[in-house]
Amino acid sequence: MAPEPTSTPVETRVRLKDGGYAVLTLADVAVAALHTPEDDKYDVLAVVGGKNVPALVLVRNALKGRDPWNTNVAEMALHDLGFSILVRRRFDNDTGEPVRLTREQINNSSL
Repeated sequence: MAPEPTSTPVETRVRLKDGGYAVLTLADVAVAALHTPEDDKYDVLAVVGGKNVPALVLVRNALKGRDPWNTNVAEMALHDLGFSILVRRRFDNDTGEPVRLTREQINNSSL
């Protein structure tokens, strides 16, 4: 028997900063990408229509201004919808080693 074809979902749920949830659709992301400029100051980018757009800003625009819980939630939602994600890795200028944040630094960070 032939395997069932797999397909990308057309929508996914996103946790919001206010504690609620919203539905993020593939169509909403596509429309938001038209109006979301590329911005290289962000570390997590989504590849949409040949553009590298900030994942957090893209999801916020697709949700019509509602904020996703954090960047990871935005990244995972876009990944669920089939978009490629690019993550910039920071390196220490002195040692050349990848930067590793402590749990305290991660917990005290925002964006």
